Amino acid sequence: MASTDVIAPSRLELLVGDVETNRPVSEAILTRFGAQNNFINTYQTDIKEWKLNGVYTVATGITFFDGVASFFFNSEIVGINFYNGKSGSSGITEFDIIWKDSSGVTQGSIFSTTPKIDNTSLDETIAIQNLTTGNNVIPTGVTAGVFNKTTFFEGESLFFRLNGAMLEAQNCGFTIFYKPIN
Repeated sequence: MASTDVIAPSRLELLVGDVETNRPVSEAILTRFGAQNNFINTYQTDIKEWKLNGVYTVATGITFFDGVASFFFNSEIVGINFYNGKSGSSGITEFDIIWKDSSGVTQGSIFSTTPKIDNTSLDETIAIQNLTTGNNVIPTGVTAGVFNKTTFFEGESLFFRLNGAMLEAQNCGFTIFYKPIN
């Protein structure tokens, strides 16, 4: 193993034998500390959820619907999940996340292709895009989002916008998963 190799992220528990009195600091305990630190750095995230309960066509185009996500630190989006409870009789539900810089100026969508769920999708459709692992769940009737921006500076914000909605569809939502970066 080279000195530049990353210690594999892992939730390793410390053992009594690692920290007993008169035990020398060992490679084992430092490896455990490194693995735990890298686990937190890799997998620990925060979330912002936007929820539209009931028949949600009335929310189409509303700015700041269900709040904003403001970044206290430089941050990066590491994944999203979006869902629809009851599919509509026709049309497409199109989700969008809009970015505002720290001066409050709207900079546009964080997507080059917005995530969508169409009326051919099953009820209770859930889509997941994990940018860390690349493991995605994209069911039939779902268009995955294509990101054009995932990193944000301290003081920038995101808000949710519903660009379109299936007729008579009910209960949808959108979640971003993000973490602080240097």
